[in-house]
Amino acid sequence: MKTKKSYILNIALIFVISGISLYLSVGSEVSTVFTTITTAHPFWLFILSFIMFMYYVFDGLATMIFARLYKKDFNLKEGFVNGLVGTLFSGLTPSSSGGQFAQVFVFNNQGISPAISTSILLMCFISYQIVIMGFTAVIMIVDSAYFLDKGVGVSSMAAVGFLINAVVTLLLFAGAKSKKFQNFIIDKVVYLLSKTPLIKDYESTCFRIQNYFGEFREQMKVLQKNKKALLQTVLCNIVKLTIIYSTPFFSCLALGIKVSVTLFVQFLGLASIINLINTFLPIPGASGGSEGCYMILFGFLGRANASSSMFLWRFFSFYFGLILGMITFIVAKDTKRKDD
Repeated sequence: MKTKKSYILNIALIFVISGISLYLSVGSEVSTVFTTITTAHPFWLFILSFIMFMYYVFDGLATMIFARLYKKDFNLKEGFVNGLVGTLFSGLTPSSSGGQFAQVFVFNNQGISPAISTSILLMCFISYQIVIMGFTAVIMIVDSAYFLDKGVGVSSMAAVGFLINAVVTLLLFAGAKSKKFQNFIIDKVVYLLSKTPLIKDYESTCFRIQNYFGEFREQMKVLQKNKKALLQTVLCNIVKLTIIYSTPFFSCLALGIKVSVTLFVQFLGLASIINLINTFLPIPGASGGSEGCYMILFGFLGRANASSSMFLWRFFSFYFGLILGMITFIVAKDTKRKDD
């Protein structure tokens, strides 16, 4: 794992960038936003806390389902702990790079070897990627009239976010399915990119890509043999995405912002766009980019309402998980070295 100093710097970076983003979005309406937040309805704050807690429960459930393919006595508590530790370190590292390493560490303490735990996490990724693309596509198709009506800004953000993720997903599945396509990527695409500053070491990059596609291919075979487990995790991920994408809507209700229940699907769609774009932001926690996207997409609420709801949305969709993850990392036995 990275040093404590590195994580402290990343935490500071998250708060600084988030603070600047919040200040820029609020502008001269600081007092209005502050008053709105401090008068948030306790009932809806409880609902937000509850549904986000359940988000991490379903995340742990998906982890448990795949882990039981290798370790029959792996339980929901272990999956819950593992997922929250992954959430913590993903949030504290650029491009969520530290989450998987932390989860492999916890898996090892839970009696699952690093080789197998890597396979479990890859299956979790495959299931999640299938759902996130399908879920977003359905929402955007069902509510396409709304996105088009909101103008070029919103519709272009939706299109760019979806297309980038779709291309990456298709490349992964195509490379795993066809070794000929894999070789094309390595021999042509990666070779051309090696002539630019994007790739410095062609040989090591080729090795990593071959290894990743090989692992991806193997886990696809495992999933094909365990369709029930795949279906169960797909359902878990559908529930997870519905929860996380609904937080802007419930944030508005908590703040007394009048939003009709008929806008619920539209809120899901707008939140899904932010999530797609955040995938490619290298800053820890996608700080700055998340807030900026929110203000653009939910600008129809008005500047003060958008800023206030953004504060609650950001807290429950990101910081709430970091807090739970930190508590779990400190308290849970699975996060301690075996010789401690």
